[in-house]
Amino acid sequence: MTFDPRTVSVSEMLTLVDKAFGIDRVMKDWGRDVVPEYYAQSGPAYERMHSTQGCMHYALNSDGVFSYEGYLVQPRAVLAEVAALKGSRVLELGCGKGFNSLFCAQHIHDVQFTGTDLLPAHVEKARVFAADAGRDNVVYEQASYEPLPDRFRGYDVAFGFETLCYAKDTDLVAASIAAALRPGGRFVMFDMQAMGDVDALPSDLARATRLYGISLAMTNGFLPAGQWEKSLEKAGLVVDPVEDVTKNLLPGLYHQVEMSHRTLSDWKKRIAIKALPPYMTRNAIAALFGPAVCRLGRDTEDGILVYQKITATKPR
Repeated sequence: MTFDPRTVSVSEMLTLVDKAFGIDRVMKDWGRDVVPEYYAQSGPAYERMHSTQGCMHYALNSDGVFSYEGYLVQPRAVLAEVAALKGSRVLELGCGKGFNSLFCAQHIHDVQFTGTDLLPAHVEKARVFAADAGRDNVVYEQASYEPLPDRFRGYDVAFGFETLCYAKDTDLVAASIAAALRPGGRFVMFDMQAMGDVDALPSDLARATRLYGISLAMTNGFLPAGQWEKSLEKAGLVVDPVEDVTKNLLPGLYHQVEMSHRTLSDWKKRIAIKALPPYMTRNAIAALFGPAVCRLGRDTEDGILVYQKITATKPR
């Protein structure tokens, strides 16, 4: 019998999470910076369960069917921008293990791609993937985007996928992005934002939303929708109309919630979870709550999280 996540209430999901992890224990990480620990522990699980190529972002399947092609929507958006500008230099912020930059470098050989990431382990892995692919038009450097070092200047396109949600000062980061772009350059981001106040949600849904964020190392919650547009405009960029692509997450979210529910419903697996690295296993929490906390346009009570594509231009 096929599992239908729509038949499981948020209350039932919270009970499963409490049995497996202890909600109070997880909530103790609220407000803590756990990003390095999260990625150090989650890396092997991402490669085993999510993508052997190092992809670390959501799949966008507009046809309603989950497939690997959904992971290529975001980098293909970058390829389209590069082609439109006839650009030659592209910068990725928070590149992780380099999936997006490498994908683009494999498709446009005469463009130089630079990926930056805060974590040395990610940079090292990205370099290995690039070397294995035989690509010399992509390089990876350890660097924070808060702010970007001055050496990153003159790019035709800059982009960041599901990394700018960790920014502590969006004005500072937006100014760095503007400084990195050449006049006429383009910026592209895909990320999750909050379309409303978590505290205004029903208590179970509010708790699920906070747990969802913590399990993805978003321990201060999600940035409010509209904040990035304001910061980018303050930095002098011209922001395009924002594209809400949340509904295209649904096939992937349902794919994940089925795996998570199967694991957390099994008492033997719940016991096994306790012996594994906590930040790795907490990904099961995000997988379980995804369809409940995202605003997917359903008739029933909906979440507040939206997944958006935001693009902007540096004026000439």
